[in-house]
Amino acid sequence: MPASMLDNPAITSLLGLLVERPLHLYALSKELPRRLDASGLPAGRGSIRNLLVRLSNIGWVELVSPDEVDDVATYRITGEGLDELRNRVRSQVRDISPDHDHFVQAVAYIGLFDTQEACRLLQWRRERLTTYLTDVTREHLQALEGGQPWTHLAEVDYALSQTAAAIAWLDRTIDRLQR
Repeated sequence: MPASMLDNPAITSLLGLLVERPLHLYALSKELPRRLDASGLPAGRGSIRNLLVRLSNIGWVELVSPDEVDDVATYRITGEGLDELRNRVRSQVRDISPDHDHFVQAVAYIGLFDTQEACRLLQWRRERLTTYLTDVTREHLQALEGGQPWTHLAEVDYALSQTAAAIAWLDRTIDRLQR
C-alpha cells in the first residue's frame, strides 16, 4: 500500500483516462481496472471515488456539473493534473527498478510529449538498461566461471534476456518516433 494516497500508481492511469475524455465515476470504475490489469493494480469504485476526491481537492481534476443530456456529473483533468501526469510518466519511464516497473503504464502516455522529449526519455531508459545489462552480464559470467551451476542462475539469465528484449524494443520505438 502506498505511504500516501498520492503515491498510488493508479493515479497515472486515472489521469490518463481523463486526458482522453471527461468521464463519470461509473465509466472510470469500468475502464480503470482494464488499464491497470497489466500493472496488477487493484481499483474498486470506492478507491476510485476516494482518489477523485483527493485529486479534486488538490486541483488535478475537476467535477463538471451534470449536463442536460445525461444528467451525470463527470470529471475532467485540469492543467495542473496534466502537468502532474507528464511528471509521473517521466518518472516511471526513468525508473528501471524491476520492483517498481510501471513502464507499460507510462509508455501508454508517451504521446503526451513532443517527439523530441519522448525520444530523450526513451533514450535515457535505454542507456540505463544497457548499463544494467553490461554489469549484470559480467557478474553472471563471473559466477558461471566460478563454478556456479547454470540452473542456480537461471533467473538471472531470464532477466538478462528480458532486458535485452526491452532494449531492442526501445531501439525500434525511438527509430519510429524519429522517422
